Amino acid sequence: MAQRHTGALDGWTVLWLGCAAIWSLGLVAAGFVVNSYSSNNGPGETLVQQNGVKVLIPLLVPLVGVVIVALALRQGRRVQKSGVGVLVWIVFGLLALLVVLGAFTIGPFVAPVAVFVVLAITRVKGQSQSLSSTPPREVHTTVTH
Repeated sequence: MAQRHTGALDGWTVLWLGCAAIWSLGLVAAGFVVNSYSSNNGPGETLVQQNGVKVLIPLLVPLVGVVIVALALRQGRRVQKSGVGVLVWIVFGLLALLVVLGAFTIGPFVAPVAVFVVLAITRVKGQSQSLSSTPPREVHTTVTH
């Protein structure tokens, strides 16, 4: 039977974090290609064309959040810490706040990132709780004289 590396995240967690990262990259790409400002005189302008490269900073915030959560979850698994850690919940809270603020400005397009991240967090949290509730195995040794 193959042993899993203790620091590795399981497949579902990697899937959820991967989906969050891909969606985040899609937000950045949309800033370059989606016409967000319409014009009566011709084709509209993208977010980056209208506001400059500085608009990439808020567009990259969800991706940075996903990377921080992924690294923190992996580190927590590596040191076999129970739970997911305060940093993970703080970053998720900031992502949730970004979803609310984004709903007032660019719309709810950041919401899937927060959903994918919370799915990954709850997956790891559930695994760490099941591991900590499992009693350790007793090792029986036989001594012969």
